[in-house]
Amino acid sequence: MFSKNYIIQGKIVCQTGLHIGGSSDAIDIGGSDNVIIRDSVTGNPYIPGSSLKGKLRFLTELNDKMSAQSVIDNKGKPADDPNCIASKLFGISADDKQTELKFPTRTIVRDSYPDEETLELWNNESLISGAELKYENNINRINSSATPRNIERVPKGSKFDFEIVFSVYEGDDENISYLLDAMRLLEDNYLGGSGSRGFGQIKFENIKLSKRTAEYYKENNSEEVIIESDDINDVISAIK
Repeated sequence: MFSKNYIIQGKIVCQTGLHIGGSSDAIDIGGSDNVIIRDSVTGNPYIPGSSLKGKLRFLTELNDKMSAQSVIDNKGKPADDPNCIASKLFGISADDKQTELKFPTRTIVRDSYPDEETLELWNNESLISGAELKYENNINRINSSATPRNIERVPKGSKFDFEIVFSVYEGDDENISYLLDAMRLLEDNYLGGSGSRGFGQIKFENIKLSKRTAEYYKENNSEEVIIESDDINDVISAIK
């Protein structure tokens, strides 16, 4: 039975350029053959909830021994041991052979869209619809010939509004601390592609952690704000 929701809101700030790949039906002259994902209505870049959630799950699986072993046992597919942290946070996909409900996802990650300050930042002649072109060369180690390429990416300093909902049911452990740990790990990792080449460093800022109990939804009670901070470490300390 439902007990409460924790709501995590704030900003995702790009410390370096961010590339989350999309698709293009055509390549314009002077454009990029390695484009970023964009909102189909506005044409602006955004961060899909699936990209953020997938990275948080991946880092949780690396950080928890039981989750990591489940990935190995599952031949590289997501952890599906119902006793491991990754399954308890992110759920287990149903399949045709499954006859009973195991762990539904506790974690909902919304798509993240640019804030007003960022839209102003993108109103720059050097940017193309909120993106810059990063030029690179692929060098042949034998004859030193170069193959130039460009990659589209969201520029440093861009900010996106994010929201994560973590649900708790009766009998659950308070596993939200593991989700916050994954967010802290992500700050020292990367989001999107080409992270080993400097892309995708992000920071969570303007973080607000609040709690909405069952009474909030039934009786229109106020939510409880647990903490507001620019540092994910403060949020982790507050919940622990």
